Amino acid sequence: MNNIFKYKIINEEIAITGLQEGAAETAIEIPETIEGIPVVEIEPETFRSTSITDIKIGANIRKIGEKAFYMCKKLKSVTWNHKCDVVPAFCFSECSNLTKFDFSNVKKIGLYAFYKSGLQEVRLPKNIESILEGTFSGCSELQSVTWHCQCDMIPTFCFDKCSNLTQFDFSGIKKIGQYVFYKSGLQEVYLTEKIEILDKGTFSGCSKLQSVTWHCQCDVIPADCFFGCSNLMQFDFSGVKKIEARAFMGSGLTSVRLSKKNEVDQNCFAYCNDLKKIEWLSARNIKGDIFKECKNIKEIFISDKVKNIEVSAFTSSHNAEITFV
Repeated sequence: MNNIFKYKIINEEIAITGLQEGAAETAIEIPETIEGIPVVEIEPETFRSTSITDIKIGANIRKIGEKAFYMCKKLKSVTWNHKCDVVPAFCFSECSNLTKFDFSNVKKIGLYAFYKSGLQEVRLPKNIESILEGTFSGCSELQSVTWHCQCDMIPTFCFDKCSNLTQFDFSGIKKIGQYVFYKSGLQEVYLTEKIEILDKGTFSGCSKLQSVTWHCQCDVIPADCFFGCSNLMQFDFSGVKKIEARAFMGSGLTSVRLSKKNEVDQNCFAYCNDLKKIEWLSARNIKGDIFKECKNIKEIFISDKVKNIEVSAFTSSHNAEITFV
């Protein structure tokens, strides 16, 4: 099989650079040596867009380049038993037939390493120290994630557009990055007291999300957090101090109860077509864009301590009855 590879020799070591033209093999094994010289590297894009179905990586490999197996759409099996403990950026991106991967020998996973791959289940063990942006982004077949890694932060876009990911255990998480679960299939979210920070757009576009329990240390709902969550009908704001811009814009909330401590930013509840009841128990002024285009509000209860309500605040709510309490 050694003669199927293109390679170069550097300092008495071999780096694989590609496959020879006309190579028919699809089950590929990277050898430990070629002509007695150790094979230590797979260069960037070495197998990009090839028809390989299986890859077994030789024990001497110390480095694998970015996009090494990028768009290998027929790749089904990977044996990762070597000295390199880093899955590089875009390594298995768009490998749509790769349904499983053993992470037991991995310490770091690079940018978009499994973007749009066919992974159905992901088990991240304690040996993993670092996961970078977009690792499993676009994995539409992904159904299950076990997060036991040392890394307690979910990076930006990590599970965005994972439309079959219906649940996630947040018990080992401290920080959630931007748009981590954007347009994912999450149906229920339980945020534990361990969570310190949520970033912008965390659950934006999760149209199947129905239930959120907010027990995290973070008392700020970030901008766009539940934007477009059209099936999220209820939310308890009692543990929240601030709701940032567009946090629930276009969501399915049917009622909103805001206490004295709740501070809200622009367009927080704009375009909530199912919103029927508002309880504004805060003394804060009501700005015109907070409930913009909420056309189906029936009941509005406002604290008599409110000093200013902008003229446009409820102009879309033609049938609303306003009561001061």
